[in-house]
Amino acid sequence: MTPAEITGQVFSVLAMSLIILSFQFKRRSIYYIMQVSGNVLFAVSFLLLGNVAGCLMNAIGIVRGLIMLKLGERRRTWALVLINALFVAGAAFAGTVGGDGWACLVSLAPQVIGTFSMWYGSDNAIRWIQLGLISPLWLTNNIVISFSIGGIICEIFCMVSASIYLIRQLGGRRAAEKQEKNAKGS
Repeated sequence: MTPAEITGQVFSVLAMSLIILSFQFKRRSIYYIMQVSGNVLFAVSFLLLGNVAGCLMNAIGIVRGLIMLKLGERRRTWALVLINALFVAGAAFAGTVGGDGWACLVSLAPQVIGTFSMWYGSDNAIRWIQLGLISPLWLTNNIVISFSIGGIICEIFCMVSASIYLIRQLGGRRAAEKQEKNAKGS
C-alpha cells in the first residue's frame, strides 16, 4: 500500500467514526453537521484511494447536507432538482474525464436515491431504502472499487442500525396491536 492509500484508509476510518457518531444526535441540525463532516473526510479518502466518482459524490453530498441544513423541514423542489443534477454531472465527469467509466454509477445511484428518500420519505421508508439500496450500493463501491475499510464498516453499521430500527418499529407496532386487541376483548 502506498502512503496515499494508507492516508486514505485513515481518513475513511475517521469519516466512518463521524457518520456513526451522527446517529447519536436527536437534533437534525447536529446530525447534518456530523454527516457533512463525515462526507468531507470520505471525499478526501476516496480521492487518496483513486476513486474520483466516490470523491465527487461525497463532495456533492456535502452540498446536499448544507442545503438540507439550511432549508430544515422546508423542502423545495428546486433544491432537489439542483442536487440531483449536480450528482449526475459529477458522475458524468468521473465516468469520462476521471476515467471511472461504469464504476461512477455505483456511487451515483445511492446518492440520487438517498436524496429522494431524505426529501420525501418517512423514517421507516428511509431505513428500508438505506437497507435495500443505498448501503448495498456503497458497500459494493467500498469493496470492489476503492477497498475503503472505513467505508465498508460504515455501511455495515448503517445496515445493522436500519435493521434494528425496523425490528423495533415492527415490535412496537405488534405490541400496540396486541394491546388494542386485548382492550377490545375486555
